[in-house]
Amino acid sequence: MTTPMSYIVLARKWRPQEFEDLVGQEPIVRILKNSLEQKRIAHGYLFSGPRGVGKTSTARILAKALNCKEGPTSVPCGTCSFCTSITDGSSVDVMEIDGASNNSVNDIRDLRERVKYVPSGGRYKVYIIDETHMLTDAAFNALLKTLEEPPPHVVFVLATTAPRKIPLTVLSRCQHLPFRRITVAKIRERLKEIAETEGIRISGTALEMVARAADGSMRDALTILDQISSFSTDISEADIRDLLGITETGLLVQTAEALLEGKRTDILRITGELAEKGTDIRSFMKELIQFFRDLLVACVVKNPEEILELGNEEIHILKKIMSSTSEDRLTLVLAELLKSEVEIRSATSPRISLEMSLLRISFLSDMTPVKTILEHLDSLMAQEPGREGTAAAAAAAAEEEEEHHHPAGDYSPANEVREAVAEHDAVTSEEKIDIEEMHKDTETEDSDDTEEIAQEGMLLTEEIWESALKRIAAPLASKLFKAEHTLTGGMLVLTLNGGDSVFADSIKKQRKSIAEVFSEELGGRITIEVVTKKKKIARKEDLKNEIMADPEIKSVLELFDGRVVDVIPGTDEKDA
Repeated sequence: MTTPMSYIVLARKWRPQEFEDLVGQEPIVRILKNSLEQKRIAHGYLFSGPRGVGKTSTARILAKALNCKEGPTSVPCGTCSFCTSITDGSSVDVMEIDGASNNSVNDIRDLRERVKYVPSGGRYKVYIIDETHMLTDAAFNALLKTLEEPPPHVVFVLATTAPRKIPLTVLSRCQHLPFRRITVAKIRERLKEIAETEGIRISGTALEMVARAADGSMRDALTILDQISSFSTDISEADIRDLLGITETGLLVQTAEALLEGKRTDILRITGELAEKGTDIRSFMKELIQFFRDLLVACVVKNPEEILELGNEEIHILKKIMSSTSEDRLTLVLAELLKSEVEIRSATSPRISLEMSLLRISFLSDMTPVKTILEHLDSLMAQEPGREGTAAAAAAAAEEEEEHHHPAGDYSPANEVREAVAEHDAVTSEEKIDIEEMHKDTETEDSDDTEEIAQEGMLLTEEIWESALKRIAAPLASKLFKAEHTLTGGMLVLTLNGGDSVFADSIKKQRKSIAEVFSEELGGRITIEVVTKKKKIARKEDLKNEIMADPEIKSVLELFDGRVVDVIPGTDEKDA
């Protein structure tokens, strides 16, 4: 009776057997090979790193290098009795201990008794303790003395995925070699080599997807490839997506565009499509976060292909989306996605939680970045060297932007533009202006040198002011309505405060016609002088501190788990 040959999974069949087979751990390989060649072998090593990156395999290769008949050597032969017994797991001089199930003080005491005995045939007894962080504190303490001064024929290799849980007393007694995640490119290259040797037909795009799904673990990549090879003889991208539940790139792109452009109907359609396909909502959210992270990186750096492990086609897709958005908006969206991912993870209805989160994030598209407004303002300022009428044009453009994006509410970009223009063009003189002194130095183009101007008996009442405004064209009258008015002698001083100073140029152009109307109303010859005052803009940081000190606002934030994102200075009544 013959026994059928048992199938060996790819992760075991292609386990590294020598240092050159290790993928993505070149610095560690160099350190170990140099120490072997120089005969500077430590009595204790600590291998730390993520799962499936080669920690235990490296420990076995080190054991071969120490006990090979040609050794100690950096290139074990792999054919001698010592090498083959270690490969088969039958060597009595190489002990692999599971730290999770042998974590008590008694287990460590037994180990301390065994290390006293010399190797049965090799040069060294190698103790490989896997998942070392699972040992109890008492077990670690029992191991300390032996680990610090073991017999000359003993080498300890501790392997762990959680180096932070290892006591510092143990770390100080070992050479710590941190293993790192393997890059997607190196995993893909290794998988391609294995697939060709094993006769597995798989497309390049499918290999890329497997390498990414492995998340830096070569063992996970081989396990996925093994699973896929039994699923189909000719592996395609669709097979990988169906088996692993990976979202199509096109669907991620549609979701990103819907969020950035505020297409809420598309968001509901996409979530419905995900539900119909049975897609894991939590996995989709993680992929969406990764997509926006790649998008933000591509937006920040000049050469994203050097940082992101993506193909040329995907880089092209990211650049296309980048052209219609900005870094600050991507940062806001990514921050909200991360917050939503925590909510979805614990939600009883992930689909509804996903819909509400995406709809909430889509409202960020209605916000106009201040940077965009200021750039628009700078371009308008550069149109005419004299900047005549530029302030009014900037305000009109901002008002048009406001009507498009902010149909309601007290705050709008137009207000910010008005304030920016006022601050840019405001008179730098003192707020308290000596009207008498100004009257002496002012040269008016309307005055007649031969005619007496001062009219001491004139008095500007509110009735006269309103009557004069009714006789002036509506657009100009609305601007005059914003001005404070003071009549001194024969001079009518119109003072515009803060954001209202944007109307100063328009009023100055019409001074002659305004003077004629008020001269008729007052019954005497007058001149017009237009004065602007620079608005004092409160610092946002000070306003935010003042708001956060308000107990009522504190209670509201605590009740709704909210936070203050931005503070918009209001308009003082005296400046209104």
